[in-house]
Amino acid sequence: MDEKDEQLLPEENLREEEPLDEPVVPEEGTPLGEVRIAEDVIAHLATKALQGVEGVQPASAGFSAKLSLGRKPSGGVRISIGEGTPPEIGVDAFINIRYGLRIPDVAWDVQEVVRNQLEAFTGYHVKAVNVFVQGIFFGQTKTAEMEPEAVTPLQEELQEGEAESTSPLPE
Repeated sequence: MDEKDEQLLPEENLREEEPLDEPVVPEEGTPLGEVRIAEDVIAHLATKALQGVEGVQPASAGFSAKLSLGRKPSGGVRISIGEGTPPEIGVDAFINIRYGLRIPDVAWDVQEVVRNQLEAFTGYHVKAVNVFVQGIFFGQTKTAEMEPEAVTPLQEELQEGEAESTSPLPE
């Protein structure tokens, strides 16, 4: 072991004598390169945000999309990315709203949710979220679907009577 220790000592001395080149650390906030997020990724995030708003379903972009005029929407949203650092995003959201909800309130919720989610996930500035209400749908509320059916006493009597009349044994 003494020989190994003697061999290490001269090497350590050489290391100490050589000036160390410290790695260049960029200042905080200085970009190391460019990061670009694809429009499809942003569109997918916006669609997921739309689906999170109660009483909203993504819709098609309508007649102009069928004629292939302008950018093609996917999942009820159309994205436009502007130049700059960080880039600015413009979102066109095409939605259907459940019957009975106040349309301006739902549209406001859509704008807020989409803007907040995109800014949180991408770090990009959302310049505008334009909401286009394409129609309404007649859907049941989630609470009505989750509640068990209430059975009235009259229904209980009918169900008991049906069970008795379908019995294979003669009376």
